Amino acid sequence: MSSQSPITFDSTLASVLSYDFRVSSTTLGQSIATKFAQNPDLPGVIIMDNRHFLGMISRAKFREQVNTAQRENLYFNQPIQMLLDYLRIPALLLDQNCKISDAVNSVLNRSKELIYEPIVVIFENKFYRIIDIQTLLLAQNQLFNHAQNLIHQQQAQIQKYFQSVEYDKNQVRECNKYYQTKQKEIKKNYDDFLKIKQQKIFETAQKITGVNQDFLQLSQLVIKETNKSFHSISSQTNSIRANSNHIQQISELIYSDLESIYSSCNVIAKILQQIRHLAVQASIIAYQSQATPQSFSRVNAEINKMLNQILNVNHQMNKNANHFRFHAQKLQDIAENETLIARSILLKLERAELVIKELEKLIDSYDPNLIILIVEQAKTMRPELIPNLISNLENLVSSPEENSGSSSNHEHLIGLIEHTLRQKNNPSASDS
Repeated sequence: MSSQSPITFDSTLASVLSYDFRVSSTTLGQSIATKFAQNPDLPGVIIMDNRHFLGMISRAKFREQVNTAQRENLYFNQPIQMLLDYLRIPALLLDQNCKISDAVNSVLNRSKELIYEPIVVIFENKFYRIIDIQTLLLAQNQLFNHAQNLIHQQQAQIQKYFQSVEYDKNQVRECNKYYQTKQKEIKKNYDDFLKIKQQKIFETAQKITGVNQDFLQLSQLVIKETNKSFHSISSQTNSIRANSNHIQQISELIYSDLESIYSSCNVIAKILQQIRHLAVQASIIAYQSQATPQSFSRVNAEINKMLNQILNVNHQMNKNANHFRFHAQKLQDIAENETLIARSILLKLERAELVIKELEKLIDSYDPNLIILIVEQAKTMRPELIPNLISNLENLVSSPEENSGSSSNHEHLIGLIEHTLRQKNNPSASDS
């Protein structure tokens, strides 16, 4: 007999009280009857053939078959295999890991005459033990009691939670009343605050309207004067470009003349070589003809003198040509530099024209109803944002007035526009 462990929801048949009463198929019925008499708690006997399970006979079925003297003499003196073959009752075999509730369901699903038959539990290594149905039902009852205790505990906990929730609901009701009262007060204060701020916004917006009108007039004046300046600068730039092209053409003509001079110098050099060659030949002929040496020497001296003069002229022409080439190159560099400057001015003029066009678009898109829109939007604005809006509007209005000490509002606006133009031109300064 094994001891029973505490029953929980995870308990299996291994935790239920079971009995180990196994005999071989050749054991006599008398021995089994004696064992039953000595151990009244044994629910039945397991018949084995070595380690092979043959079947199970319950105590009730055994007593039922030996209830008369005739049957007692028959089965007590015969092997138990004879009674097992006669009864042919199929044993309910369950694994030790089977849950108690599943085992009870398997028992109750048997036929009515077999419901109270013990079950056979298979342990490790093919080890078989017997569990009485009453013991199994008691284990299930313990499970029910355990479940009922848990339900009572959960119900008590739920009741406690309900009480806590009810208390919280009462607190929420009180807070809701308090918040509703505060909300009414806040709404009233908000409406008063909003009226004051909307009035202030309207006044500030009127000031902005006046500033916008001045800005439009000044912008139109700036556009007019700037367009005049652009046309004048464009005309002068085109003149510079034309002069640069003319200078470059003159430089090319000078280079052509210089090439002619160099060509003439080369021809003179060749003539000099021929004269020198003729002088040498004349000296040779004079020597061979045995003429008067003084006359040939005089001729030779004259020829040499002419040669030296021609060489001097050739040298002077080369020197003048080099100077001419240097000044022509310098003139061409100046022309190229002026061309680059003219291109840079035209590029800046194009960008400035783009800025003026954007300014014209801004003037054309000016909406005189802007102030009305600002006031309407202020009505739906959150209260905490209204002071920032008023501050920004006041800054827009006060900026021209603060700068009026040094110059007029018109001059201040023109300065701002020039600053904007410089900022747009700065990224391309490296290109120009």
